[in-house]
Parts: sequence; structure tokens; C-alpha cells
Amino acid sequence: MSRRFAVCVYVPIALLALSAAPANAQSASIQGPIAGFVFSGAAKTVRPLLGIPGATYVAPPILSRVDSASIAPGGKWAFITKARHAAFVGGLSGMAPLESPVGGPAGLIDAVDRVVWSRDGSFALLYSSSRSRLQRVQLSGDQPLADSPIDLSSWGKVTTLAIDPAGQQIAAGFAASGLYLFSAGLTGQSPALLAPMAQPLAATFDGAGKLLFAIDPDAQQIVQFQSGSGISEFVSLVQTDGPAVNPAGLAVSGDGRYLVLADSATQSVFVYETSSRSLANTIPLSFAPSRFDALSAGPVFLLNGDQRKEWLLILDASQVPVVYFVPANVEERL
Repeated sequence: MSRRFAVCVYVPIALLALSAAPANAQSASIQGPIAGFVFSGAAKTVRPLLGIPGATYVAPPILSRVDSASIAPGGKWAFITKARHAAFVGGLSGMAPLESPVGGPAGLIDAVDRVVWSRDGSFALLYSSSRSRLQRVQLSGDQPLADSPIDLSSWGKVTTLAIDPAGQQIAAGFAASGLYLFSAGLTGQSPALLAPMAQPLAATFDGAGKLLFAIDPDAQQIVQFQSGSGISEFVSLVQTDGPAVNPAGLAVSGDGRYLVLADSATQSVFVYETSSRSLANTIPLSFAPSRFDALSAGPVFLLNGDQRKEWLLILDASQVPVVYFVPANVEERL
């Protein structure tokens, strides 16, 4: 049986005072643990989130005039485009961003419009829908190392991508085809078809890389793949408060006990127990989540932030999933 919970709103008095202060009152002395980084398409900035869950605030930008940015969990790396130039930028977590040259057998692919990170941010998948090319980039050292790209044109339109924590397995869903599993680094080798689906969505690996989950919207179910056990239905989506047909994201909690689904269609976060395969909690949202960006390997996710002057909503799935607010950036509210 599911239980509905309101969103946790915890804003300390000191934080409210900070939010109401003039923009020029925020100084470099106001610091705290880095909770993640937020890209704002409206403001074209990358800003740090400082503080701890329930007491987090948005700091001044460390990157400006950025056209797009995808930031690794933990913030060590980011893939950005600026003035039609794409690059990996390191040093964000040290507040000293610096573009890094890319090593490996090939340069970066062009026209990247989707970036997917491994849980700890040590691998990134770059995908270009216009070129139908996929590229894995390793970021575990001081320099990004790019693999030779894979041509995906023979499989069709990509609907979902995921990479396991070790960076060795890549799940790719294709419209009217199904969900496939690629072995990273084996260019030219045919992938394994896991299941035929018309529109596989929101694939995600667990923290150990042994389980893979994906949404089959036509069958109205979340399916589970386990090495050596094949495919099985994890849970039916018919039991939710309306069909979850527009997922913003799917993820396994840090302790592996829960699978969380942020759904735009129902404006909710559904929390499933992985052991019982049952709906445990439903967290209603006041808006449709527009993104599912991992802020940390916890995992912790940003659910919005596309518009100016809006408060941010954070999903913390490190253990028991909870949602909390971060006040809107002071400079943009004034």
C-alpha cells in the first residue's frame, strides 16, 4: 500500500535572512560544503549549491555565458558548450574551472545534445542525435580520455541511455526496436537485445551494476534485467495515481533499497521497495519535474531549475528518498 507524503520544507531562520539580504551582502566568506552545481539555461550560468540537505543555498556563478552544461555527479567535471565550442571543464569542485584537452584515439564528437554520467561521474556518454553517434569518455584521471565513437544509425532513434558504475556496460533504448546492451570499448561488436519494446524509457543501473531497470510505457510497467536471470516485471505502473507515461528520471537509491521514479505526467515521485517490488511511498510535487540531474553520487537529483527566480527542488535518494527545497538565487530574485 502506498503512502503519500508532502514535500519536506525546511528553511532555517538564518537561511531566510540570507535570502532576504541585498545581493551585494553575499561575500566570499559565506561558504559551506558543496552540495552540487546547477546550470541555468535562462541565465546561462553554472552556480554551486552550498550547504547540507535542508540548509542549502545558491552561490554566485563560477561559469557565465554558457550555452549548455551537463555536470558530473560530485561536480569534478562538466561538459559545456560556449560560443559553439564544446569541451570538458574540470576543477569545479575546487571553484577553479579550467578547460581540459581530450586524449584518446579520437576527439569529441560534434553536435552533442545528450550527456549521461555514471554514478560517480568517472564516465560520460556523449550522444549526437543529428549524427547518430555515441561516445564514451573516461574521466577518472586528470585528463578526459575519449573512445572511438559508435555509429547507432542502424538501430534507429535513441530513447534512453545508461552506463553502469564501472563504465563497462551501456544500455541503449531505440524507438520501435527495443533495449540493447553494449559492451563499452568494443567498437564494431553487435549489442545484445535485452527486450523488444516500442519505446523504452529511463533506463538505469543499480549501484553495483548488476541490475538494470527500464520503463516500458506501452506495457505500463517497469522491467528489471539481472545478469543470469533475464528479464522480469519489476512493478506495474497501473497501480500509481495515473499512468506514469512521462518519466523525468529513474534511479536506484544509494543503499539499493528503493527505486525512485520522478514522473512529469502525475507530478509525483514514486518510491518502490526493491525487495518486495511494491510501491512504498508517493511524494506529490507542486509542478511537473523538468529534469533529473545528479548532483552527487548519493544519489541526489535536481528536479527543476530551468526558469529564473524559481526555488529549486532536490530529491535525495541516498537512503530513504526525501524531497527538499532550496531558496531561489538572491541575485535573480531582486
